[in-house]
Amino acid sequence: MVSSFNPLAMSRSEILKWTLRLLQAYGIKPRESLSQNFIVDPRLINDIYAFTATCDTVEIGCGLGTLSIVLVAKTTRLTCIELDRKLCEVSSSVIQDYRFVVVNADARVYLPGPGVEQIVSNIPYHATSDLLVKIARTNSVKRAVLTMQREVVDRLLAEPGTRAYGKLTVLIRVLFDVKEKGVYPPESFYPEPEVSHKLVVLERKRPYSEDICALEVLTKALFTQRRRLVSRVLTSMLGIRVSELGSLGARISGMRVFMLSEETLLDLARTLRERGVVACK
Repeated sequence: MVSSFNPLAMSRSEILKWTLRLLQAYGIKPRESLSQNFIVDPRLINDIYAFTATCDTVEIGCGLGTLSIVLVAKTTRLTCIELDRKLCEVSSSVIQDYRFVVVNADARVYLPGPGVEQIVSNIPYHATSDLLVKIARTNSVKRAVLTMQREVVDRLLAEPGTRAYGKLTVLIRVLFDVKEKGVYPPESFYPEPEVSHKLVVLERKRPYSEDICALEVLTKALFTQRRRLVSRVLTSMLGIRVSELGSLGARISGMRVFMLSEETLLDLARTLRERGVVACK
């Protein structure tokens, strides 16, 4: 490992200089199409380090290795999934540790398993939803420490009945406890994005199952008509009357789709799957 660079003990200006020097040395220009914004904020790096558990970990998008260099010292094994081949080369040269492995792949398609317990990532904005779904469906992942655009985190924390509440909120909150840990301005990154970011920790509370799969199918359909009465949407789309659902029907009667809690939606998905109305795909 490169011992002269320790972002936990450096200022933002020092980390930024190191970042610019590496980019110039390797002839790299950050690619907007891949949402490449490199962390230069020591507070954010320290916070991610503090909330990372000591276990086998996957880092999605290691970039220049700025965060990896501190994570590899804390985790038992750190596997980096990096889409940009050039950045794989950079991080491999920066970090020379037997616990660090770089894989040139798209994490939306490939996550190593089954031993990976934790995901850490400054998630690329263009792939945020896909990566969250991938993490949700990977049962070996018990914990995730993620930096995401503020808007996305607000969606995950949105309450039923609010504008930001949607199918992604439901999927993540059914499977994880979601805890917000900090807010970070655009200058925490280089190049500076247009919006602030938030750090969240996801702790798994139940495994992904056929019921959760059915929940995904159901919410994908229901939330296309999020403001309509649930009873009308169920009848028009699935041929089910609320009166056929017993006590569950009483819970959702008079409710609009976006007003249903994630647990109520899960109960509905389970019931409809058991009746063969909603199939897990």
